[in-house]
Amino acid sequence: METPRMREAILSKARQEAQALIEDARTKAGEMVVKADEQWRQRFEAEKKRLLSESRREAARIIAQADLKARQELLKEKDSIIKEMIGRVKERLTGNTSETSTLERLIGEAVGAFESEQPLKIMASGKDIRRVKDIVSGDPALKDRITGVSEAACMGGVICESVDGRVSVDNTFDTRLQMLIPKMLPQVGKVLFGEHER
Repeated sequence: METPRMREAILSKARQEAQALIEDARTKAGEMVVKADEQWRQRFEAEKKRLLSESRREAARIIAQADLKARQELLKEKDSIIKEMIGRVKERLTGNTSETSTLERLIGEAVGAFESEQPLKIMASGKDIRRVKDIVSGDPALKDRITGVSEAACMGGVICESVDGRVSVDNTFDTRLQMLIPKMLPQVGKVLFGEHER
């Protein structure tokens, strides 16, 4: 009979050891599940942060591109307005006959730029030639010095040139406008588009 008791004792001990192993396995499995859950959560958070960071960068890039495009469009429109305005100024200068006092001043400046008393010739816009000739013939000093008046392709004003053509003084509206436009553009921009230009 001792054999059944021994068997029972061995079985009981085996059951206790098996139960202890099962409990230990359950504890370890629970710890592994918690650890795996924490790792998953950390990976999820890291991936979420990465995706958010990429999204923010992409949004910033899109906003910057849109801002740049808007600025370019605005600058194109401003440039178009200024070009139209300059075109209108040129049309008025080309279409209108210059005033006698303006031509007298331009001729005086151009002739005065020559330091010697050498003979000169004057060129002017076709619309202004008659007035220039009248100014020259009406002024004894100019009449003696100017050898001829001819036509030049310009909006107005005069070109004064030495007879040999080596030295000339361009006092045309075209040249004056070319020199004036770069200086005036910032002021024109302020008047047309406001004080807060960049």
